[in-house]
Amino acid sequence: MNGNLKRRVLVRIYLEYAKNTFLDYPDYFMFGLFVVTSFTLVSVRDVLVNISNLPITDLSYDFNFFMVALLNTSWIIQVLIAGFFVRTILISIKFGYKNISSKWFLSKLIKFRY
Repeated sequence: MNGNLKRRVLVRIYLEYAKNTFLDYPDYFMFGLFVVTSFTLVSVRDVLVNISNLPITDLSYDFNFFMVALLNTSWIIQVLIAGFFVRTILISIKFGYKNISSKWFLSKLIKFRY
């Protein structure tokens, strides 16, 4: 009985710690989920082989490669990539607004108009 009670108490402590950590740092967990899911669903070797075959002279080949690669992946990866970009854009907007409104030294050098 004592061992079972100890195990149940420790499980609740670990779950509470994991919940608090996730609520404090959700960006790290989302990035980790993105990386783990990407590596399990995407063949990294095939991507590297295809990237090495791209011509170096023009960036339009790179853009077309990434668009075709994105359109031909599974919907899970497409949703993860879209969520990653949306999250990055939202954090950038929040960071930029905070720095503009807090009299950040760079905002004095660059004349922001809003």
